[in-house]
Amino acid sequence: MIIYTLPKGTYSEIAAKKFLNYIDGNYKIDYCNSIYDVFEKVANNSLGVVPIENSIEGSVSLTQDLLLQFKDIKILGELALDIHHNLIGYDKNKIKTVISHPQALAQCRNYIKKHGWEVKAVESTAKAVRIVAESGDETLGAIGSKESAEYYNLKILDENIEDYKNNKTRFILIGKYVKFKNIPEKYKVSIVFELKEDKPGALYHILKEFAERNINLTRIESRPSKKRLGTYIFYIDFENNKENLDEILKSLEKYTTFIILLGRYPVFE
Repeated sequence: MIIYTLPKGTYSEIAAKKFLNYIDGNYKIDYCNSIYDVFEKVANNSLGVVPIENSIEGSVSLTQDLLLQFKDIKILGELALDIHHNLIGYDKNKIKTVISHPQALAQCRNYIKKHGWEVKAVESTAKAVRIVAESGDETLGAIGSKESAEYYNLKILDENIEDYKNNKTRFILIGKYVKFKNIPEKYKVSIVFELKEDKPGALYHILKEFAERNINLTRIESRPSKKRLGTYIFYIDFENNKENLDEILKSLEKYTTFIILLGRYPVFE
């Protein structure tokens, strides 16, 4: 059985290896070039690990959109990783262009600006490191993990270059079913919905249902509905250890045109 994730040396691979410690069964890791590719593989009854939110740059929009698009795929588990970016390459003094995933570039924006480098975005941090390794070009640098530098036999020229040191990314395990061992007590629920009416107080009624049940929301975010300008859908994560989930969702139906359960899942430390 296979867990699909992003290329070797990415933080997603590190997260996938951590998930292996909690999954009951014999799984191996295989690799995809993009988040979309991971979802396509998972649709064929595999598992996958993808990023969903960063503490600096916010949510990974593509992951959110694909959770709505691939309706049979659910969130099965979550864990967070400390993210420490590194400058990787040959000679720091010769670098003119830095390449990495857009989120990594954004998380190191001040560091890059201080050095006056050009930037180029690619699909993953590991791909950036691979490009530098295969090109042999000393004017290129990559931002990525220590693991990717070791894998491609490149130097770490500078460590912990992220602008904010409390840099964490949430990763989710996605699929249709998994059996865990040593399940933690903490659970979350993720939902997405569209409000029936666009009027003052419409969202308030949703939030009131949670407040009256003393349920803690851990994230709320709007995304364009892709129907017309100015219309939105809402993603909410909330803690759910013992509450009656069916009753909570039922209470929201009268305010929404649709509500989709993206998953109820354990949160691993």
